[in-house]
Amino acid sequence: MATNPGLYLKWRAFRELVGMPLPESEIAFQLFGEGGWEGSAPKFSKLLYGDYGFSLETATKLATIVNKRLEASLQARGLTGLTEPLVPSEFTLPLYEFIRRVQSAARIEDDETLDRAQDALLGELAPGVTSQGAVRLVIEKFAADRSFDGFLPSGGDGPVVFKAGRHKGRIAVCGIEREPAMAYTLLARDTRPIGRRSWDLSWRETILWLPSPSLPRLVDGKLLLMPDAAPVQPKPGRFLATTALLWDADCRGLLDPRGMDAEPGALDEEETARFLTNLRRLQRRYSGGVTVSSAEYIVIV
Repeated sequence: MATNPGLYLKWRAFRELVGMPLPESEIAFQLFGEGGWEGSAPKFSKLLYGDYGFSLETATKLATIVNKRLEASLQARGLTGLTEPLVPSEFTLPLYEFIRRVQSAARIEDDETLDRAQDALLGELAPGVTSQGAVRLVIEKFAADRSFDGFLPSGGDGPVVFKAGRHKGRIAVCGIEREPAMAYTLLARDTRPIGRRSWDLSWRETILWLPSPSLPRLVDGKLLLMPDAAPVQPKPGRFLATTALLWDADCRGLLDPRGMDAEPGALDEEETARFLTNLRRLQRRYSGGVTVSSAEYIVIV
């Protein structure tokens, strides 16, 4: 049975868009029916995070649960019955395509619901955004024709604002005294400033990686994730940058879904979902092994 590492993102989006009054323990029992609710719940969790095979039988049962909820949601809003029921194979769709499918089936159009789903998704994709402490990710801003000393953190007076064509930028970490074994850095793009949500675009337009893992340098008290300032790309929006500093190289196998020897590069959608799950688990099991921090900036054209 194939696994589905990004199913937890799809399930989170469904819950935010449509709601799910059933507790997950009851859903798990309906799917697996073994050992009572307590015995089934761990299987459901493993299913969502790609640790348990997603069989056609299980997908069919989950589709039945989802379609019942869609039907109830439509009726509660005074709309005609479900005309676009989900089929089991649609749980394997790419994340954004799945979200568009659910939005269409549920006929969700109100901004409050869509924004709630967008915020929840960004929270999953930028896990360090709520982290506190001395270590912080900062966004450095430079003029396009000349560099100047100093940097602007994402906190305080608000995110750094870049104008494409006028500014260059660089990402760095402050508050550490030694270089990590390696770093993983990604950007999640919030496209609401241009009137669209992430799933209105493609995955590659909203999730970007610095070639990872990288070997950043500590220079003048700052860990430079980018060795040089680079021109800001003309992609407007709000960007959440997240970096994971790995202190023990032997832990790479617990974090990187591509394995210990993968060349630096961008992780694809499935690898990104698995990476984020691995990252949260590593934080819980080995808190000193990884440091996670996020910052945000805005690009205008």
